[in-house]
Amino acid sequence: MARWAAVALVGQAVYASAADSEAALRGTSECTWHWGNCLSSRCCSGHDWECYKKNDWYAQCRPKYDCAIGVHPEDKWGGHWSCERWSAPAPTPAPTPAPTPAPTPAPTPEPTPAPTPAPTPAPKPKTTTSATTAPPPTPAPTPEPTPEPAPAPEPEPETTKTTTTSTEDDGSYSLDWKAQGEDFFKDFEFLWRDGNHGAAHFVGSLEEAKEHDVVEAKKDRAIMRTGKKSTYDFKRMTSKISTSKSWKHFLAVVKFNHVPWGCGVWPAFFTLGEGAEWPAGGEMDILEYANDGGSMTSFHTSKECKLDASEVNKYKPLFDQNAAYNGEQYNCLTKYCDTCTSLGCAPNTLPLLTGEQWANRPGSFAMQRTKEFTKIFFIPAGQEPSDLLSDKPEPEEWTRWLIAYYPFAASKGCPNPDEIMAPQKFIFQIAFCGDWASKIWGSTGSCKWVGPEYNETATKEKLTISGAHPHQCRAVDPLAEYAPAEDCCTTFIRDENDRYNTQSYLDQRAYFDISHFKVFT
Repeated sequence: MARWAAVALVGQAVYASAADSEAALRGTSECTWHWGNCLSSRCCSGHDWECYKKNDWYAQCRPKYDCAIGVHPEDKWGGHWSCERWSAPAPTPAPTPAPTPAPTPAPTPEPTPAPTPAPTPAPKPKTTTSATTAPPPTPAPTPEPTPEPAPAPEPEPETTKTTTTSTEDDGSYSLDWKAQGEDFFKDFEFLWRDGNHGAAHFVGSLEEAKEHDVVEAKKDRAIMRTGKKSTYDFKRMTSKISTSKSWKHFLAVVKFNHVPWGCGVWPAFFTLGEGAEWPAGGEMDILEYANDGGSMTSFHTSKECKLDASEVNKYKPLFDQNAAYNGEQYNCLTKYCDTCTSLGCAPNTLPLLTGEQWANRPGSFAMQRTKEFTKIFFIPAGQEPSDLLSDKPEPEEWTRWLIAYYPFAASKGCPNPDEIMAPQKFIFQIAFCGDWASKIWGSTGSCKWVGPEYNETATKEKLTISGAHPHQCRAVDPLAEYAPAEDCCTTFIRDENDRYNTQSYLDQRAYFDISHFKVFT
């Protein structure tokens, strides 16, 4: 999974430098330039930009359809966005004055006959110039909500080389592999490394997972849950699992009854390319979010690959959640560093749903990978088509459930489309805090009110929380400093003295409940 090394710096640059450069770029336009404060102007320069309110004191020019109601992690000031479209009101026409009645003329005396005058030549008509009225400006299309970018994957553990399958697409699918029932976990590897510097103590085997009660397989479902406090400081038991097998071209379907959510929780369901250093083999995030943020799909690669906008949107509008960071739409190239702004592509339907919303919306996520494209679907429980229920899926009929589309072969900016993704393994994880959930703690809508008292000043100025304030905390970026004892997220998840009732909080929220996982080729 992708790390957030560049996100904070990039987000601040977008919100700060855009407004600074507005005056130079706007020219004579009366509307605000991209990413500037449009509270007063109530309009934005550019066809694809629109003004959205955060609150009564701030509004911002953003790409059309790119504003999600709630907290925006990249907004360094924090707070809730209403995302009300803030356009200039139409002018009120002036009332038409009532006509003044004409006075009654006095009676005209009888005229005295006069001699007939000589005819006068008719005057030349006056030439009148009619003013041309400019047509009203076309409203700009609205962009997508700012993304909460994805964190970087940990290196592959030392495991036995798996056999990969690669089938040519012939328009039909048959069941190749499944995980279901009491043997659900038998073909999964347990990954113990935490590449995200968080509070997760991942178990290293199925036996250890059972010992710590973080997995359970029943006849009709499998459970992955968070466990108790680890014997290691600042850690809590949990699991991260990967399929032993990988696939090149496939249709994978996972039926979820519940997904993890909650403050401090960083769940993910994603794929990772086998046999290549990240992100050369490709990574497809299918479901990923942290704290109370929204989930989005995204794709990461080290290869040049820019998707064609018209192809991406040919089925339905799909908005790139990383466009604001990348400075352009649908660029899948991914580089994370302090000065990099290449976070991968993330075409998604809107609105983005939070983990809590997904947890209350059971259904099946499906990923179709062919030589030409990748599609992501979500089929709500009870709406499964008969072809899927009979294990003879026909995804070409599933467009109504499409939530993301990556048209690699149809995009001129994406050469070698079949090589953009190596054979993929599937990974489920429940992580805690770390590079993402920890450092955005103070900007979330609800989490800063959970656990210890959040000190915003200490967070912004990186002040040490002294012993005189044992119940205060700050949001810590673990890539910048090691201070887990002061980190709000880690303090809440660890809950050393059971002050915050974290165990019960996680037991109720932070678990996967999966009916089955099937892969068709």
